Parts: sequence; C-alpha cells; structure tokens
Amino acid sequence: MIPVVVTVKNGGADIEGELFVATGERGDSRFAVANYQPVSIASGVTKQATIIVPGSELQSSSFVALMQNNKVIAQTPITGSSYSEDTLMIGVLAENPDTANFLGVLPKGSNHNPVQLLTMKADNMPVTGTQLQMMNMLVINNFALDSLNEQQIKAIRDWTKSGGMLILAGGAQYKKSGGVLGDLSPVEVTGVTSIQALSSLKVDKTNLIALTSPFTVSNGTLKAGKVLYSEGNIPLMAVHNVGAGKVLYVAYDLAAEPVASWAGNSRFWADTLVKAFGSSINASNRSMIEDVWPLRDAADRVPSLKIPEVGWFAVFFGIYALVVGPVLFYILRRGRKQSYMWVIVPALSVVAGIGIFSIGAIQRGVGVKLHQVGYVELQNNGQANTVSVTALFVPSNDDYRLTLKGEGMTQPVIERNYTDQVPKTWISIQPDQTHIDFRDVEFWSMRKVATEQTLSDVGKIESNLSYENGALKGTVTNHTKYSLRDVTISTGITVQEFPQLAAGSSIEVNLPFASQHQARRNKHRMNMGNALPQHLQSNGYETETREQLIVEMLDMMDRRSGPSEVVKLVGWTDEQVVEAVVPNENTENSSIAMVTSTLHVNPSKDGHIYYPTGSFDVTMSGSSVPVDDYGDGFRLPAGDITFDINLNQEGQELTISNLYLYTWSEDNTTFEKEVYNWKTKAFEPFEKAFMNNVMSSDKTATYVSGDGIVRIKFAHQFEDERHIGVPSVSVEGKVSKK
Repeated sequence: MIPVVVTVKNGGADIEGELFVATGERGDSRFAVANYQPVSIASGVTKQATIIVPGSELQSSSFVALMQNNKVIAQTPITGSSYSEDTLMIGVLAENPDTANFLGVLPKGSNHNPVQLLTMKADNMPVTGTQLQMMNMLVINNFALDSLNEQQIKAIRDWTKSGGMLILAGGAQYKKSGGVLGDLSPVEVTGVTSIQALSSLKVDKTNLIALTSPFTVSNGTLKAGKVLYSEGNIPLMAVHNVGAGKVLYVAYDLAAEPVASWAGNSRFWADTLVKAFGSSINASNRSMIEDVWPLRDAADRVPSLKIPEVGWFAVFFGIYALVVGPVLFYILRRGRKQSYMWVIVPALSVVAGIGIFSIGAIQRGVGVKLHQVGYVELQNNGQANTVSVTALFVPSNDDYRLTLKGEGMTQPVIERNYTDQVPKTWISIQPDQTHIDFRDVEFWSMRKVATEQTLSDVGKIESNLSYENGALKGTVTNHTKYSLRDVTISTGITVQEFPQLAAGSSIEVNLPFASQHQARRNKHRMNMGNALPQHLQSNGYETETREQLIVEMLDMMDRRSGPSEVVKLVGWTDEQVVEAVVPNENTENSSIAMVTSTLHVNPSKDGHIYYPTGSFDVTMSGSSVPVDDYGDGFRLPAGDITFDINLNQEGQELTISNLYLYTWSEDNTTFEKEVYNWKTKAFEPFEKAFMNNVMSSDKTATYVSGDGIVRIKFAHQFEDERHIGVPSVSVEGKVSKK
C-alpha cells in the first residue's frame, strides 16, 4: 500500500468534491478503480491530502483528479519511482540520516535482491500496520519515538507481529529509541556501560574492529530468543520471534565510530541479517491478495443462486403445452371461436414468460446477496493471516456501497467492462474500515472484492502431540472463535478425519508415522486431497464445490513458502472472517472459509523429536554469480550458490541423531555439492558429511556450527542457466531446554 501525497491549491470559489487517484489502467485510457477521499477546500486555501493505493495498481498512466458534481475540474499525472516487488525495502528512523547506509551497499552475492533505503520521519510514518507493509525491514536507532503518535507506534507493533523485521538500536540512547517498544525486544535493557573490545564483531581473523577508547553500549539481560554476539556477559546482538515477525536488538549506536566506518561493516551485517532474519530478507513484497483466484472462482458459487430444478420446469411447460394445445382448442371449438387462438396463445405465452421470470426473481429474492469465501492461516499466537473474496449480487440497477470492517489491504476484482475514463468503482481506505462504492451497477449482476487482513484475538489451535512407537499421538484442542467442520489432520503422507471440532472442544489424534520415509519433492506439497474428507472430494463428474475450489489455496500458499510436510490441521467454518455489510440494504448473507493451522509436536517423554521438512529456515546466503529467484528455487549461470540451513530452535537445545537432506533441480541438473567444515573453515566434498543424503550424529560436530547452521554450496559449469531448488531438510534427534 503506497501513500500518494496530493497538494491542491484553490484559486477559485469554495469546493466540495472528491479527490481521487485513478489506478488499474486497462487500455484506451480506461481505469478500474478510483481511490478517493472527500475534500472541502475554501477559496484561496492550499490543502494536502494522502490517499492510500495498492502499489501494484499504480502505472505511468495513473493520474490524480478533483471531481465536483460528477465533473473532473482538475487533473495531473502522478510522479515518482517504482521498485520491483523483490526489492528489500528498509525504512530508517534515526537522528542521523546516514545511520544505515552500510545496509545499502551489502556485498554482491550476499543478497540477491536489490536494496532500497528510505529515510523516515514522524510526519511520513504510516498510521497502520498494513501501510507499513511497504517495508521489509525497519531500523530504529537513536530516534525519539515519543515524536510518533499512538497510531504510528501501534502500526510498528502490528507490522512486526504480522511478519516485519525490526531492528532496535541506539547504545546510550537506547531508551529514547527503543524504550516504548521495549516489550518487543529480546533483551531487557537495565542501563549503559562501556566495553574495551568488540572481539565478537568480526568478518575474519584479520578484519577486526580496533577500539582506541572505551565504547558505549546498552546493557541488559536476555529475556527471549538467542544472543548472536556478546562481549563477556553483555549481549551485543540478540534476536527473537514476535508473532510472525522478528526483532533484532543491537546494543550500540549504529552511527557510532569506529564501527560506522569499519571496512568490514557491510560484510559483517550481510552475515548478521542471514543469522537474524533468515530467508525473510529475500522474501518478495508480493501480497497474498494477488494469489486468490481459487477464492474468486468460489465466490461465484452463491448458495442461493441455483438453477431451478429441471423437474419443475418440465411440469410448468407440460401444463403450458396442455393448456395452449388440446384444452384451449377444445374450449374454443365448442364455442366456435377458433379464431381467438391468434390472440389467446400469444397472450398466454407472455403470461408464461412472466411466470418463468417471476420464478427466477422469487428464487433470487428482492435483496442483496452477500457471499464471502476465505482462507485463514492461524499463527498460534492469537493472530491469523486471512485473505477473502466478498461477492455482491444485486437485484436491481443502482449504486451500492460495500463496507469491510478492520484494517487491511482491499482491492476490487475488476472485469474489463467495469472500467471507464472515470472509474465506476470507488474505494476509500480508512484506518479501521474500507468503503467500496460500485456505481451504476446492472441488475442481476455481481461485483467482487478481495481483502487481506491480519486478525487479532482469533485464538489458536493447541496441540499436545508427540511421536511414539511409530505413530503421532495426542490431543488437539480448538481455542479459536471458529467452530470447525470436516476437519483433517495430515502429516503430509497420512491423514485422519474428524466431522466436527467445535470451539472449546478436543479430538484424539493417532496417525502412523515413520521418520525414515523422507518425503520427496512431489510429496512435499500437502496433497490437497488430504485436506478434504472423502465425502467432500470430487467424483470427477460433478461441478466443483466451493470447498474443492478453495482448497487450491493450499497449493498457492505452498508455492510462496516452499515445500513442507509439517503436521497441519485444515477445517471449515461457515462464519464471516471479515465483517462485511451493505448499508441501507436488505441483505442475505452466506459464507465459507478454510481454516488452517500448523500443529506443534512436542518431544516424547525421553526427549525424542522429529522436525519435518518446513521446520527450518533455509536461506540463500551467497553466490558467485547473479541469480534469479523462483520462489522455491533459483536459476543461475555457471558458478555457485550457497544455502544456510538454520537448525536452531528457540528455547531448545537440539542433539541430532539423523539429518535428512533432499536436493532437487527442475531441469534435473547434476550440481556439484560441498559442505562447510566449521572446524577447518573450508568447504569439503558432500560425501564426507552425508551418506545416502543422511548426516549421522557423529558428523554434526564438524558440519553443524555452534549456533546450528549447516552450509551447503552447489555449483555447475554448463553454458546456459540451470535451476537449483531450495534444499529440503528434516531432523530426528533429542531436545532439552536451554
């Protein structure tokens, strides 16, 4: 979501009108949506307004206009630069505008996405988490957070919890810059101290930071997560998860010397970002809302919009044929009035047509039909990411307003015939709700709107599961606000079905399991049939049901997040997941949503645990050549690419029994493979660490770093570009609390 700042100077009479940005150009100067807000501008006054629009819909032809009494009275093109969705956007809140410049010059090969720094100030900070999602990362260093208002502080919290990467730093000024957000930090800061060396901050043995005087840092104790670097008992950097996001604490001022001008600073931070944020630093800014075609198709299936039964039509036409045929002929013949047939038969045809139309009209009703289909991904921290499509079926030609409650990204689903030079779809995005105005809608037609939101206070699915005696056993309890039906629990290979899982109730799980049956790539993506109980699966002859269409979302999400065989629950609710209303209209509501949750598996009584594919973060940490990101893999010319597999589990010490690795290539290229030896600080042949793609416990001390990283390098020497998939890793072992 991009803020378009518009300045209007009124040199004429007072104006009451609408200021709008036209987006979604469809050719021939026809636009899909007007993103607007009402304005009132007195004569001689200059006013500034900010209109929030989806960045993906802004094009060089987009314009901003002022409309009064349905006429455009002023218009101008929009200026600015656009960036690829793969750009790593880093916002910087700092007293010194050059504070994070070192992040803009990360070494080549350390990050395959371009980096763009954006200096932020209090007056251009977004006021909602959704607006802040234009940023991948936010750096706060020596900045007075009390200059932000409550909405802006809440926006930072919401953005972080929904997947943002937040860096809190400041050294002696940490309380000023991080105090308000101190509850998000992994370190409880208790004061300020000085240190004589920064021995842990290094790139190699020769590229060290030389301190000529004491260096000031904030001091504190770790309260969550893990310490990345420390000096004695003082944590210098620590990271932990906050909801779906991550927070990195830094004990020093990023602009302080001699660290700021240290020659190894960019190289050091390239490594640190991988350690702290993993694959998140290479994630695309692409919104879930762009992958909702299964929901768009399912939204067309409004339950009450069914074709009348063929049998009733047969009866109706049978009676009609009987009346206009032998019955009418017999009556008129007896009265010797056969010539009346020329009038009565057409009249009866008109009556029959009106009757058929009336049957359809009665069935469709006289009010608006509101049908919502959704996909809900529970985060197991009380929050949920959701994307939904709301369909509006209208009975008559008119203007209609649809209001969607809550904060999020909303985009109308536009067909080409709904476009014009002045769009017919108007949208106004407010902090707590969005209004969509559909103008001049044809009778018996449909309009659709896609919405992406992060829901709070949804609740979570609680699991008490463990692997014992060749099976996954335990209980699963529904602590969400949704009562679920047609529930499945799957390990990716086996599945168990449950007809109901009401809110507050529990179910008993007993699924066969064998960790040595390492899934291959074609099984990694959850078999969509596993997500549907047998009675909901297609027999191949009937039209697809809403459930059969919506379940395609699992494949869409897997393509975004990569292969996984984590234990997953899928259920269905008939409740609205996003509150939608059509003001001042008699509305008939219907809805359906798929609710998904990854289920946590506990160690068995003796500490045994199996972490399936998808449990660990796998990051492209370097390459000798430019690479193209394909989501679940990369394409590269002759050269090499390196992946870091992070086996660290927050709060647990993992002792590995077996590490299972599966590598793959879409074009079946045979890559040379090497594994990094953390003792010799050099790469070694793959076969020294793995036998039949399995690393045994006796190899882990050599090839797994002290902070749980396995580093693998792939290389090829072919003339053309070749594909390498992100490696899949699962681990069997024992855990203990740290």
